[in-house]
Amino acid sequence: MLQGFFQIALTLLLLVVLTPIFGSYLANVFFGKKTFLDPVMTPLEQRIYLLGGVDPRENMTGWQYAQAVLISNSIMAIFVFFLLMFQVKLPLNPTGLGMPTWDTALHTTISFLVAADLQHYSGETTMSYLSQIAALGFLMFVAPATGAAVGIAFIRGLTGRPLGNFYVDFIGSITRVLLPLSIVIGVLLLIAGVPETLAGPQIVTTLEGATQAIARGPVANFESIKMLGDNGGGFFGASSAHPYENPNGATNFLEILCQLLLPAAFIYTYGVFIGNIKQAWLLFWMVLAIFGVLIGATLGRLQKRTTFYKTYSLVSRSWASLGTHKSKKK
Repeated sequence: MLQGFFQIALTLLLLVVLTPIFGSYLANVFFGKKTFLDPVMTPLEQRIYLLGGVDPRENMTGWQYAQAVLISNSIMAIFVFFLLMFQVKLPLNPTGLGMPTWDTALHTTISFLVAADLQHYSGETTMSYLSQIAALGFLMFVAPATGAAVGIAFIRGLTGRPLGNFYVDFIGSITRVLLPLSIVIGVLLLIAGVPETLAGPQIVTTLEGATQAIARGPVANFESIKMLGDNGGGFFGASSAHPYENPNGATNFLEILCQLLLPAAFIYTYGVFIGNIKQAWLLFWMVLAIFGVLIGATLGRLQKRTTFYKTYSLVSRSWASLGTHKSKKK
């Protein structure tokens, strides 16, 4: 229990330290200011704008911004749906998985597109590696990037600024925030023991002499954007309860911190946009206080449940010992 309290305190402490750092960085990205990633990302973004016919200097109206969100997300959803439906004929399918049913593919596509990430399937037995990477992993970037773009447009509207350009905000969210951070987090997860491979399942022999297939795959990169983008879908059916997605205390700590980082940073970004950092900190501490109360309530509930199970286990062992003792006397 003490270890749990220490991890919670350390997580929240790091969150407080990192919030102004990442909040200021996000503000620079969406203000169009220079960042350390400019030498790499600016040429890449320019090529994307050129291919997509996007004028990055154009400011959209509210209706144009909404249209851009709906049209772009609809096109990406259609792409993902057909990728899932034809995965049986596509590469990176070492176990030869067939296509999911059309309703499962449609439900999964829509669910991941809106960041609900409901899974009515087990990833290791339903989705090929290509589907996990190019379909579901792709949507895990799309969903938070869309949310960030719309959120920034909303903040601009509150402060009387032009709404900006959806495509610029969307692409910048991926190239300058989600992609570089997910690469760093993916490497850290890989070092901590999360697998990253395109090889098929590992066949092992159990102690009973039977053979068993242990599912694996490109998990680290999937897990990094899952947690960073506050997505809920898991590479495996058990999601982050699976030992390959979350093998130890270090990965658990890192994944929890990733979930909290960008939502907290956006509060600080809001303060930068309105020119009032004190108001941002006030909002941050209010949210953190509510979060702390909910953590306390959860821990209290967990402690009661743990005490109940310990008592139940003790009583069960006592009854078992009493029965054994009576049998011996007979």
